[in-house]
Amino acid sequence: MDQKGTKVGGSIFDDHGRRHGAVELLNRGEPKNLRVAVHATVERIIFSSNSISLSAIGIIYSDSNGKNHWAYVHIIRESVLSFISLKISVIHPQPNIGQFMYDNPRNFINILPPSPLDLSSLQIVGITSDFYIEALSYNVPANPKYLILANIAAKVPGPLSYGSLRLQSSFDVKIVPNVSFNYFIHPMDLARCVSGMRKLRDLLKTDSLEPFKTNSSSGTEGFKFYGPSLPVNQTDNASFETFCRSTVATFWHYHGGCLVGKVVDGRLRVMGINALRVVDGSTFNFSPGTNPQATLMMLGRYVGLTVLQEREVCEG
Repeated sequence: MDQKGTKVGGSIFDDHGRRHGAVELLNRGEPKNLRVAVHATVERIIFSSNSISLSAIGIIYSDSNGKNHWAYVHIIRESVLSFISLKISVIHPQPNIGQFMYDNPRNFINILPPSPLDLSSLQIVGITSDFYIEALSYNVPANPKYLILANIAAKVPGPLSYGSLRLQSSFDVKIVPNVSFNYFIHPMDLARCVSGMRKLRDLLKTDSLEPFKTNSSSGTEGFKFYGPSLPVNQTDNASFETFCRSTVATFWHYHGGCLVGKVVDGRLRVMGINALRVVDGSTFNFSPGTNPQATLMMLGRYVGLTVLQEREVCEG
């Protein structure tokens, strides 16, 4: 499939430009069978074991006040988790949990334009085989002058580089884990970033971006950058490689840690444990498209229907 071209919508917008979130899917739920806990954090999975099997029978979660709550499932039903890559090897050995952690590199430039900009979110994406180009405008919260910047970013698809996640605490999930994504450890990711930065350089030379210059200098010299600018030496790859490594940031599309075939099976069931599935981006070995939100919503519905169908078979 040829994915080159442009894509409209990094999120879900209607014909009137209004943005819609996944929470609106709750409107189609059955209120009598649906309870939503906001600002809730899963603290523990409750297991039941016998001589031949280990099963998940519920969870313990805390609310915004720190109070714990218990939620149990019926014996033929399942717990479905949507949190990423937590190590439960104390209960059942899973050496691949937290391994193969991916994060799409984001490298960018910020331009301070001569005239004020309106705030805008990502709506148009330029897609090539090596990188995606996205643009937005945003304000700098910590700056008292309320600066609004033009941001142009390149995202490396995939990626091929990966790292790992390890919990710092086995009893408090609120303690931030140790995560390493090993950006650009795979040479192909670095080469794609260099291609993306060269494309940013070419974009800065176009007539469309002339209004964003603060003076009439040619090339990239007429722009006022907020933060790092593209390297001065643009004749070789080495300077761009250094720029990629020194300015890399997350695109917030991190994934992996509970991969299919390593931690969960083809139906996203945790291998070695009954009645427990993982349904989120931790099962992905690459981030689909420019934004994984729609894919994750589709996956959630697919797995939900699968669970219902399997339950009907069990109930006969």
